[in-house]
Amino acid sequence: MQRIVRLTLISAAVGMTLAGGLGCSHSSPLVDRTAVLPSHVILPEGFYPLAGHYDPDNPEDQYNGWPRYIVSERDNMVMAYVPTQTITMGGGIAPDEVPSRQVVVSHFYMDLHEITNGQFHKFRKACTRHGPGDVDCYRDYWVRGLNDDHPVRAVSWLEARYYSRWIHKVLPTEAQWEAAARGDDRRIYPWGNEEQVEAARYLCNHRTDRANFDGYEYTAPVMNFAAGVSPYGVFQLSGNVAEWCADWYDPGRYAYPSDEDLPTGLERGARAFGDENYPNPIHKILRESRIGPLRGSEKVVRGGSFSEPIGRCRVDSRWAAGPHAHLNNVGFRCALPLPPEGPQG
Repeated sequence: MQRIVRLTLISAAVGMTLAGGLGCSHSSPLVDRTAVLPSHVILPEGFYPLAGHYDPDNPEDQYNGWPRYIVSERDNMVMAYVPTQTITMGGGIAPDEVPSRQVVVSHFYMDLHEITNGQFHKFRKACTRHGPGDVDCYRDYWVRGLNDDHPVRAVSWLEARYYSRWIHKVLPTEAQWEAAARGDDRRIYPWGNEEQVEAARYLCNHRTDRANFDGYEYTAPVMNFAAGVSPYGVFQLSGNVAEWCADWYDPGRYAYPSDEDLPTGLERGARAFGDENYPNPIHKILRESRIGPLRGSEKVVRGGSFSEPIGRCRVDSRWAAGPHAHLNNVGFRCALPLPPEGPQG
């Protein structure tokens, strides 16, 4: 009950900002500029604890001093902290979802919800360069004043990356996305292991045989379905719109393992898995090492969508599309990597 109350308060605060318009505000009403953070907690410029939600003496408000919620002031996005952890990636039912593997994911912040039509439109107005081939396909699904707080969709991976750079963040890797969605207990959905078919209308915006079963024909507002949040309070990592990830897609290998991952005995040819053997020849620091292949033709898509059944909204479900593709059920959210934890971690 306490968790739902806290999420309701956050939803109300964010909702007021959504109603007032999101964009290039540098005086966000959501930020707490007076918070005193521990010496080992250094947030990048433009990121502050969420006002009213940081008490260093309250374990509900922080993980080892890191605020549970911060605000990206440039677009007023609330972000949730995801601690360093060992997670099980994969283990699903499709050929590209196996084998499962334990991987180490360094701590980071994840956008509380998907990027909205309102946020993306203000980015497009603010930026004059978007790269070759960009098309404003999102306008086909956005009606100003009607669905500003719905997730932007039909945005290409390239446009999503441009937005993340503009906002001084990155697109999440597959490992980061899965860590934020499932945590370390191998859950199948953000809310647990059950599909909860009859209750799913309260957990996730997905396709069923009954029209408007959850109240929405297509997308839903980004702060809905609070009962279906992830272990870290992140909204709609299942359903609504599927989400671009940073990684290139490899259909034959779930995720490229790295030296800091736990050993499994898996081998490729005569050589064991690892950065020096399987082929990620460019040296990577820890915060970047949980990535997929260095090259490819398609980018990973995660999370399922309003157009897919609940089984495709599992946290281990994955597919891919070309980085120039504009798909009406795909949007995105951003992540903020943090330096690897030292003795305080």
